[in-house]
Amino acid sequence: MTIEEIFSDLYDKYDEDFNWYMIPLTQADGVFVTELKNEIGEDHFLYDKRIWAAAKCESNDDVLYVIDNGRNVDIYYIFHLTYSKHNPAGFPRYEELKDVYAVKAFIEQSIKTKQEFADL
Repeated sequence: MTIEEIFSDLYDKYDEDFNWYMIPLTQADGVFVTELKNEIGEDHFLYDKRIWAAAKCESNDDVLYVIDNGRNVDIYYIFHLTYSKHNPAGFPRYEELKDVYAVKAFIEQSIKTKQEFADL
């Protein structure tokens, strides 16, 4: 499956509760990559890697990034951007996800958690 197919499935299942949008390929190495590199700094293991922004959550500052691990296998990262250049240790927070199915599971769990919280 592709990210587009995963997002389509999640939208079909969760409708308005699915609040991610795909970033156009023409912008994949644009503002969100620049912001990420500003936040992680030169010492971060991803700083010198070729990174693409694939999607953005509309309800928070989570961005889905993709890198090629050098063996033609994509690795996904969801970073919670802080929009601050001088971050304390451990920020910005992120999750490393091994494939599109892990991305789907992560987003789906966050939707379910949000729904459960709303039901309280």
